Amino acid sequence: MNVHDIHAKKDAAVLADLRAASTAVEPPEGLDPVAMATRAVRTVRRRRVVATVTAGVAAVVLTGAGIGVAGTIYADRQEPLPGTVKTTSESAPSTDSPSPEPTAEPTPEPSDVPTTYLETGGGTLPVLPGVERGVVEGPGAAPYILGGLWYEVPPGGWIAVGDVNAGGVAGWLAPDHPEAWAMGENGTIDDMDATIELRNVFDVAGWTAPAKDSGATTLDIEGADLVVIEQHAREGKVRPATITIRSGDEGWIIDTRFTANAEGDEMLRNFVGNLWLKEAGEPDWYLPEFSAPVLGAIERGIPAGWVRTEHNGLTFAVPEGWTSKKTEGEFSPGVEWTGPRVMYVEPGIDQETLGMWTDATAEEKARAAEAKDVAERVYVQGGKPGGNWWTPSGSPGSQMIDVPGADYAEVIPTAHNVDGETDYYWVDIYIHQEDQGENLFLVVEFDGDEQGLADLHTFLGTLDFRR
Repeated sequence: MNVHDIHAKKDAAVLADLRAASTAVEPPEGLDPVAMATRAVRTVRRRRVVATVTAGVAAVVLTGAGIGVAGTIYADRQEPLPGTVKTTSESAPSTDSPSPEPTAEPTPEPSDVPTTYLETGGGTLPVLPGVERGVVEGPGAAPYILGGLWYEVPPGGWIAVGDVNAGGVAGWLAPDHPEAWAMGENGTIDDMDATIELRNVFDVAGWTAPAKDSGATTLDIEGADLVVIEQHAREGKVRPATITIRSGDEGWIIDTRFTANAEGDEMLRNFVGNLWLKEAGEPDWYLPEFSAPVLGAIERGIPAGWVRTEHNGLTFAVPEGWTSKKTEGEFSPGVEWTGPRVMYVEPGIDQETLGMWTDATAEEKARAAEAKDVAERVYVQGGKPGGNWWTPSGSPGSQMIDVPGADYAEVIPTAHNVDGETDYYWVDIYIHQEDQGENLFLVVEFDGDEQGLADLHTFLGTLDFRR
C-alpha cells in the first residue's frame, strides 16, 4: 500500500467512505481492516495554506530508528548495484523543447552549454538537461511504488487506472484526459492511452542502450545500471516518451503522454527527477510528506488537567478544555473529542474543480470552497462484541501496546511533514476487549510540535479497557 491523493472531489468522497467505514467498524468480507486507517493517509491529503507540502514517504526518527511508508514494508537496504560513470563533452548537440503548435520536430542545434554524458547499459548517452531532483510542484503530489521503483504522480487530481497497487502494471490519467472520469479505477490500461503507464518486467537481460547520437538521453538513478529516456514524435497535442530503467534482473518500462509544450516538457523532467530505487535507499533530496514515526515509551495514568471519559467500555482521557459530540454508527454511536489547538488549515476546493461538480448543489459547493481549521481530535467508533476482527497489519511503524483489559491493541502512527518537519501526527488504533468484548477503532490527531507528541503519548497511556 502506498500513499495516495487523487482528485479533490474524490478526496471528499473517500473521506465520506472512510467515515462510513469507521462508523461500521466491522469490515466487509475480504477487506483488510487496517486498510480503513491507511486509506485515510493514502487518499485524504491534509494541506496547509501557509506552507508547501513536500510529497513522498520516507523514514523519520522520533525516539529510535524508524523506517517505512504507511502500508508499505521496506526491505532491508542493500548496497546499490554498479552505477553509471559521468563524462562531459563541450559543445555537444542538444534537443530543444517541442513547440506547443503542431509543427515538425525541431532540429537539434549546437549549444555553448556543455553536455554531460553517462555510461549506461553498456553504452553512453547524454544526460537529459534541466532535471531537478525532488521537485515539489504543490500539494497533492503522491508517491507510489511499483516493484522496487518509487515514482511520483504529478499533483492536480490524477486518476488511477485500475488498482495501481495490484502488481506489475500501473496507470494514471491526467484530470483533463478524455476518459479520466469515464474509466478511472474501473478501467484497465489496455482500454486507453494512459497519461502515465508503468510496467514492471523481468526479462531484461538483453536490454542495451541505443546509440549515442540516437536522440535518447539518460539520467543518473542510483542503483540502476540502465536508464534510457526516449522522447518520440508528437501525436497531436501530446509528445509521448518512453523511460526504460533496469536494476539487475528487474526492469521498468514507463510510457508518458504529456502535452507537447513547455509545461509538458517540464512535467517529464520533474517526473524522471523523482524516480528512485528502493534497494538503493532514500536519496538525500527525498523529503517525506507522510512517514512512519516510532513512538517512545508509554507511561500509564491520567495526569492532572486531563479529563477522564468513556465510550463502549473503553476509558481514556483528553486534555482539559476539549469538547465532545456524538457521531453516527452502524452498531453503536461514536464520539469525537476536539481540542482548541488548530493543527493546520485545510484549504477549500478550488473553483475550477468545483466547476466539474455537476451533481453538487450551490450550498454544497459553497461549503466545499471554504477553508477549514483542523484542530486536534480523538475519534472513537464502537462496534459490537465478539471475536477479534483485527490482525497485525505489518505496516512500518506499527506498534502493539499494552492496554489493561484488551487482548489486542495495535497503534499505527503516521507523521505528516512540511519542508522536512513534522506538521501533525495521525494515529490509528485497533483495539479489542478481552473475553469476547468490544472491537473499537480510533483516530487520534495531535499537533506536530513537542507538546503534541507528548500529549499523544499521554493519551495512549490513559487507555483502559477493563470491565
